[in-house]
Amino acid sequence: MKNEIHKHLKFRIGEEQCKHEFELFYKEEYCCKKYCYEVYEFDKADNEHLFDLKIEEILLYYNADILTKIDYYFKPNLYTKLKVWIEQFIGIAYEQKFINNTYFCSWYVGRYFIILKRIMNNDQITLSYQKRKYI
Repeated sequence: MKNEIHKHLKFRIGEEQCKHEFELFYKEEYCCKKYCYEVYEFDKADNEHLFDLKIEEILLYYNADILTKIDYYFKPNLYTKLKVWIEQFIGIAYEQKFINNTYFCSWYVGRYFIILKRIMNNDQITLSYQKRKYI
C-alpha cells in the first residue's frame, strides 16, 4: 500500500531536470548543510491536484540536475484532509510534533521522506517529498 502513493505524485525523486525543463521557472539557489539546490517553480501548478485536492504551487529542488525534493503547497483548510489521505496510503506518521508554531507530521516511505508542515497563522501548508530528512 505504501508504494501506491507514488501513483498520485507527478514527480519522482531522481528524475533529471530536462524531463520538465520547459515547464520550470528558476526561483533561487538554496543551500542546506553541505548541499546546494537550484529551486524551480512548476509552471502548470494551477491545473494540478493531489488526492483530488487543488495544489496552489509546486517547487522542485534539483542538486546536479537531479530532483531531490518536491514541495506541494495547499490552502491551510486542507490540512486534515491531506493528512487523512496520506495515512490511508502509508499509515500513521512515525513522527508528529509541534515546534515554533509549526505542526510537523513525517512518514518514511522506502528511502524517502514525506513531511506535512503547517505553520500557524500562515496561508499555506506544505507537503514535502524528499530524499533527505532535512532539506
